[in-house]
Amino acid sequence: MSATAPAAVTVTARWHQVPRRWRAVMVIAAGVIVVEFAVSFAGAVYGTPSRSILGPASSLDTSGNGTAALAQLFRDRQHPIRQLVVPVSAAALPVPGTLFVLDPQNKLTGDLSALHRYLTAGGRVVLAGRPAEGTLRALLGPGPLPIWQAAMPGPSHPAAPASENYEALTVVSNAAGSWRATPRSRAATSVTERVHTLLGGPAGALALLAEVGQGRLVLLASSSPLDNGCLARADNAAFALDLAGPVAAPVAFDEYDHLLTSSGSGIAGLPGHWQAGLLLALVAVVVWILSAARRFGPATAASRELVPPRIAHVDAVAALLASGPPARLRAGAEPLRQAARERLCHVLRARDDATDTELVTRAESTALSSDLVAAIVGEPRSEEDLLALGRAYATLTKTGRWS
Repeated sequence: MSATAPAAVTVTARWHQVPRRWRAVMVIAAGVIVVEFAVSFAGAVYGTPSRSILGPASSLDTSGNGTAALAQLFRDRQHPIRQLVVPVSAAALPVPGTLFVLDPQNKLTGDLSALHRYLTAGGRVVLAGRPAEGTLRALLGPGPLPIWQAAMPGPSHPAAPASENYEALTVVSNAAGSWRATPRSRAATSVTERVHTLLGGPAGALALLAEVGQGRLVLLASSSPLDNGCLARADNAAFALDLAGPVAAPVAFDEYDHLLTSSGSGIAGLPGHWQAGLLLALVAVVVWILSAARRFGPATAASRELVPPRIAHVDAVAALLASGPPARLRAGAEPLRQAARERLCHVLRARDDATDTELVTRAESTALSSDLVAAIVGEPRSEEDLLALGRAYATLTKTGRWS
């Protein structure tokens, strides 16, 4: 038997000691946990990220920092809405149309070339928030770039007429963020790539417009004019409709980069509470192994060890009595002799005060052996006599009444 057998036998025995109804509850609970973990793990590895973990400015978020109201405004104005939960590089973007990339949580490293191709083909991209390093360079090409600064632009107004600010007169922001003008933003340096101020305020530009190929790139220093808490202020809603383009023009929201789980895969893509649960489960398994290791030892016996047979006990007592003087032997055996004599009288249907001769005479007419009667009526003088007396008493007890 292997060394792990004692632990397995112990666990099995303890499991069967649990009431059946509690075992059923434990099995069902364990099954639910396993299924939920399997679904979460498969979703993290093969599926789309969970929508329950969102970054700011998501069109799926109805809080003050989300842009669910913006998506609903576009639906009310007959704009087809698509909320992308896959990378931009893997999505079919509408051309012509508008793609909103609002405060992405990732660096868009793998999607910058796809965004540039989309702009070159004639699409419009609204990129809000402070861009990650290298984003503007990948989209605008070489040359001086506009600089993002953490300053409140104040009320912003159109700096030059454009289709993106046609209906907006005043746009307000409730978060820090503005663009500082650069030589490139004041004057165009090429025919295909030009940057100018779309909305300007006292502390800088709130929005810039750049022409990239046949498309147009709108750089918003902050997504706050489009979020749920600020969309209804001033002309923010009108500005949002200008960004969406003509009625019925398709609009897409990059939601993949709002999902914090999209940056990981496998266990790294699981929610935080699942990762903590896995860590606790691992600790529990280690503790169980250490506790079980203390019980590992020799193989268990095939059967339970019983008390020594009674005959061995009788032999020991007889030997002890026989080792002393004859008087002690007779005194120790007297209770057994009296009990055996009473049993013999009962079997022979004799009086309790019958003499030894009467008992021997009555026994001759029965099936009782003469040795048995002699062991009872005689006085024990040795270990053999004492053992014979014990066997005689046992025989009469098992046999019952004799006829």
